[in-house]
Amino acid sequence: MKKRVTALVCLILLVSLLSSCGASKEEAALKANCDRIFANLLEIGNRVEVFPDSEYADDDSAALLLGVESRESAERKILAKYPFLDEIIVGKEKGKQQIDLYYYAGSIFLIAEALKGTDIQFPYSREEMLDIATQEEGWRDAVSPLASRIFGDYLEPENQQGCTLIDEIRAEENPDEYSSDFNTSVAFSRASDVYIDLAGFLQAIRNCEVSGWHVTNKCAKVDYVSKPSTYTPSDELTEEEKEILAERERDSQGSSGSTGTSNVTPGLGCNNFGAVVQTENYGQLTCKLVWLNRIKTFVWMRS
Repeated sequence: MKKRVTALVCLILLVSLLSSCGASKEEAALKANCDRIFANLLEIGNRVEVFPDSEYADDDSAALLLGVESRESAERKILAKYPFLDEIIVGKEKGKQQIDLYYYAGSIFLIAEALKGTDIQFPYSREEMLDIATQEEGWRDAVSPLASRIFGDYLEPENQQGCTLIDEIRAEENPDEYSSDFNTSVAFSRASDVYIDLAGFLQAIRNCEVSGWHVTNKCAKVDYVSKPSTYTPSDELTEEEKEILAERERDSQGSSGSTGTSNVTPGLGCNNFGAVVQTENYGQLTCKLVWLNRIKTFVWMRS
């Protein structure tokens, strides 16, 4: 409790300082860096459509629904977004394809990208980043700890790491919005999700290039095009519909005899197209062919 009160006091003081001329150079630099990182992560996490409806697709879709030319186009778009994937994702032969955990460790490149325009030094060389990205425990050992130190941790704000205080200020300035939408660690997580999706697509595409298969799916040669439905309602009556019409027919029969009027009503079935009857309550009715519940049938209608 004491720790949380102290953090709250620090936040209030920092908000006051940053909104006045009394902010120190260190505090102003922290805000500038965190604002730039947050903006960078939003841009990195901006999802590009590498093929139609790719936002809702999985890696199998790239193999089953895209032909050769569309896969090549998708590959170019993915590498334009994440060039480093060209050195990480390698196509594999059928029977040797599985989910690679190093997809997640590849997010080390996103951290480097997020720091552009700031004065924060990124601690790894490109060779070291490639090594981390291809290690099964790269996320646990390197990516996650570094991300928490720089971005903070949305699930553990009491640790006050990285940009946590600046995120809280940003959330305070937008009280009617979800605080997660202004959180740097959440922005990194969302950007990583987009990256993982595109990495999966690229793996499927390169598997298709190497073997013509992705896991258990044979890769398509041309784009899948859905065919319009050829279903048309049948004019043939079901047994139930025949019974209903027969009952209506029976109900429509009969007249008052001597008066020459009928007791049928509009909507009741008839069987003599064009026949005309005189009714006491509805005047003259004619037996007409109409659509009733998508079924062609004869019914008495007003003349």
